[in-house]
Amino acid sequence: MTTPTALPAILEHLKAALDRRDRAETTHVVTRMLDQNMRLGSHWKAISQLMQVSGELTLALRAIDAFIAAAGNTPMARYSKVVLLTQAHRLQEAHDLLAQLPRDVPDPGGHAYVLGNTAMTLGRVDEARAHLLEALRHRPGWGPAWLSLASAVNLADSPIGDQLLAEAGVAERQGAGDLARYCYALGKLHADRGDPAAAFAAFARGAALLKAASPYSRQADAANAAAAMEGFADGRLDRSGTPMAIDTSRPIFVTGLPRSGTTLVEQILASHSAVQDGGELNILQHVAVAAGGNSGSAIGRYLANGGTLDSLGSLYLHLLSERFGPSGRIVDKTIDASRFVGLIATVLPDAPLVWMRRDPLDNAWSCFRTFFIHGVGWSFDLADIAHHFALEDQLMHFWKSLLGDRLLVVPYGALVEAPAEWTARLLEHCGLDEEQGVYAPHLTQRRVATASALQVRRPINRDGLGVAEPYRSFLQPFTAAYPFA
Repeated sequence: MTTPTALPAILEHLKAALDRRDRAETTHVVTRMLDQNMRLGSHWKAISQLMQVSGELTLALRAIDAFIAAAGNTPMARYSKVVLLTQAHRLQEAHDLLAQLPRDVPDPGGHAYVLGNTAMTLGRVDEARAHLLEALRHRPGWGPAWLSLASAVNLADSPIGDQLLAEAGVAERQGAGDLARYCYALGKLHADRGDPAAAFAAFARGAALLKAASPYSRQADAANAAAAMEGFADGRLDRSGTPMAIDTSRPIFVTGLPRSGTTLVEQILASHSAVQDGGELNILQHVAVAAGGNSGSAIGRYLANGGTLDSLGSLYLHLLSERFGPSGRIVDKTIDASRFVGLIATVLPDAPLVWMRRDPLDNAWSCFRTFFIHGVGWSFDLADIAHHFALEDQLMHFWKSLLGDRLLVVPYGALVEAPAEWTARLLEHCGLDEEQGVYAPHLTQRRVATASALQVRRPINRDGLGVAEPYRSFLQPFTAAYPFA
């Protein structure tokens, strides 16, 4: 047991490591603190959050357990672990732990809401629906619950849709964020009931509420895209001069615009016995921080200062193992991975890359009508969507010109028209053996935490083609701004 007088010194040591952004020393100090059973009380919760943000899930879980013990194992302290497990995408564990807690933790509506969302992600739709209706019984008109519930139900003939309309008055008294979520649910109702004008108006109102809170900068987006390509134009993606000593084939990167079919490709690949779905991992950001940036020039400076590509690749693989254990291929479909393709190609040279492409109008409408969990600022305005799409087109053509066959571009329309052909191409591209399961991906049971959760549990179909056509007249700001070929 550490003496009380030793506590301030080691905390100062931790603060100094954080100030220097020294990942290795930070994790070393936190490990020491945990191993020595330091009496940090409620501070363990903040340390757990710090480790979770850093991707160090093992330490985050140890720290939250230390917090729970210090708090006397109270239900609210244990709920903190539910939150951590949810953030770490360990949804089954989060669901099971929450189900053991009293129904008023954190409050009756919040308890039912989290159970509903975890059940939905796990594919237990009927259970999710019941929990979400229970949440609304406690908090009528609550936008987050309505948004989740609307995604679980076809509201065309459902009495749940009538309840949604009946709660409009109380929904209007919510804060802007929750009201925006209610508006997206209302848009889904009108879309299901075949009223494009009312659907578009509801989605547009929700988007406007979100845009007011999270303005999008076209200039910053363009600068970010340019920085991602900077220093790679000479084609020298491997700047080490020597081959890497580690195997970097474990991850499979699937990128492209949101709502372009990335979740469908993930479902196909995760139906293979050697592959797990990773979802939107966001590990690449940690590698970019360690390298001093994601540009070719940043990587060059990192190497000139004594860094190695092996250390960067090892960091990615370590954080991957923190989430999924040491074995198995993992699909990483992090949003905006297009901005990290140069970094991926350089530090993970064995990892396959897949880029999804969808009809621009269908993709634009699908983005505009979707409430993205983590916020996608460009999706709140049709002209902003056109600007972002054009940047992504530029990135795709740039990376394809440099990477050639290492980057497989998959047209969504072609995939759903000829799924067997494109599935075989995906397997070959990713170095996976033939298996029958990948040709019936809808039968694979897995968690899906994106807006495509229900679609991928149906057989591959053409329903996603032409979805924008009923809304074409409303999408003129996009068609006027996007440079269609």
